[in-house]
Amino acid sequence: MRKNPVIKSALMCLIIWLSVSHNISAVNLVKNPGFEASAGKPENWIITGPIQTMQPLTVIDDVNRFSGQFGLKMESSNPNCHGRAVQTVNVTGGQTYLFSARFRTDKIKSAHKNVLIRVRWLQEKEQIGYNFIYDIAGESDGWFLASDKIKAIEGATSAEISLEFRWSTGRVWWDDISMEACQPDPPRNVKVATMYFRPHGPTVEKNISMMSEYLDKAGKEGCDIVCLPEGWPTCDTGLGMTKVEANTLDGSASKMMAQKARQYKMYIVSGLYSWVGDTLKNVAVLYDRQGKIQGIYEKIQLPDSETEQGAVPGNTFPVFTTDFGRIGILICWDSAFPEISRMLAINGAEMLFCPIWGDVRGPESWKVTARSRAIDNGVFFITNIFDGHSVIVNPAGEILQESGTQGTLLTATVDLNYNPPWDWIGNAGRGVWKGVWRKDRRSDIFGTLGE
Repeated sequence: MRKNPVIKSALMCLIIWLSVSHNISAVNLVKNPGFEASAGKPENWIITGPIQTMQPLTVIDDVNRFSGQFGLKMESSNPNCHGRAVQTVNVTGGQTYLFSARFRTDKIKSAHKNVLIRVRWLQEKEQIGYNFIYDIAGESDGWFLASDKIKAIEGATSAEISLEFRWSTGRVWWDDISMEACQPDPPRNVKVATMYFRPHGPTVEKNISMMSEYLDKAGKEGCDIVCLPEGWPTCDTGLGMTKVEANTLDGSASKMMAQKARQYKMYIVSGLYSWVGDTLKNVAVLYDRQGKIQGIYEKIQLPDSETEQGAVPGNTFPVFTTDFGRIGILICWDSAFPEISRMLAINGAEMLFCPIWGDVRGPESWKVTARSRAIDNGVFFITNIFDGHSVIVNPAGEILQESGTQGTLLTATVDLNYNPPWDWIGNAGRGVWKGVWRKDRRSDIFGTLGE
C-alpha cells in the first residue's frame, strides 16, 4: 500500500524546515509597517502616483486601523484617481518571501480592481520583473488580508513595495504591511493518467472489463488520479444514453470504478450518463481514494444530440478539493466555451479534467483548444478523448504527453506549484501567471463569473 500523499508531503516539509530553517530569520523587512512611527506623515513611505493631480489624499488615520494606533488612509472623489504608498527594501535574489498586508475599503467599485499590491524586483535600479499579491480573504471586522509567497527573481537586490488605490472614488485604509524571508513551498508532485482508448463493446459488460484492465495499469503505475472518457460504459453497444443500469451512479460501471479507486488508493474522474428517476444528465464523477463518490459535475453545454434525447444541463461550476490540490471537471462540448474553464479556474481549480467523445475538427484543432484552456488559466489540462488525441498539458500550454493510438495509457508526474518560466507575461515580466491574469482581469466590468 502506498503512503498517503498528505503524510508524505508533511514529512517532506518537516525535513526541509529542519534542515534549513536556521538560515531563515523571520524579520519583517518593512520599516514602519503599521504606520506607527509618526502621527503626522507615513515615515519611510513615499506617497506618489503616475500623475500628481490625480493622486488621492493620503494621510495617517488614528480612527480606522487594524492594530496599533494608526493606519494609512487614501481618499478620493475623483473616479480616475491613482496613487501609491511606496517603500523599497533590500532582498536576496532567489529567496522566497511571505508578503502580507491588511486593507479596508469604503464605497469603492471593486476591492479586486481598485486596490492593488505590487512588488517590483529590482537589480540595482533596473526593474527585472514583479509580482501581484492576489490572494485576498475577507475578515469579519471589515479588513481584508492580502497574502502570498513570492520568490525574488535571481539577481534582484531590492524590492519596491507599492500599495495602490486607483480608478474609483471612495476610501482605502492600510495597516500591518509585512515582508519576511521564508521557506519556499516544496514541489507538489502528482502522477496523473489518461488514455486514448475507445471500448468497442459490443456489451456493457465487455466495456467494463476492458476499462477495468486500464485502471489496473494506472493503479499499478502508482497514479494519484486517472481520467476516463465520456459516457464510456455504453460506447459502441447501441444503448447510448438510454435508461439502463450502467447509466446510473449506482450501476455496474460505477461500482467497478469505486472498487478500483479503493484498491489502488487513487482518484478516478469518469464521464457517465446518469439517470435519476426520469431525469437524464451527462455527468463526470470524482471517486476518492476510498472509492466513494466525492463529487459530481453536470455538463453545462449540451449539444443538440443530447438534448433531443431528453438530457438536461447542469448550472454550477464546482471545484473539488483532493489531498494534493483542487481540481475542476468539464465535459466535451463544455471545452468549446472558454468561460467554463475560466470559471473553474477563478473558483480555485489548479487542474482541469475533460472527458470528451471527440472533436470533428480533427486532432490538431483539439490540441489547440486544450493548450489554450491551459495557458489562458494557468492550469494543467488533462483530456480523455475517443476521436482525436488525448493530451496532458501544463500551464505553459506545453503538451507533456499525447496519443492518438488506440490502447495507449498516458501518465505524467506534474508539479502543481509549477510556474511558466516566461521572461515576459503581459505587463508583468516574470511574475506568477496565475496572479497576473487574476489581478489584471477586469472583473469589475466582466463580472466575477466564479461562485
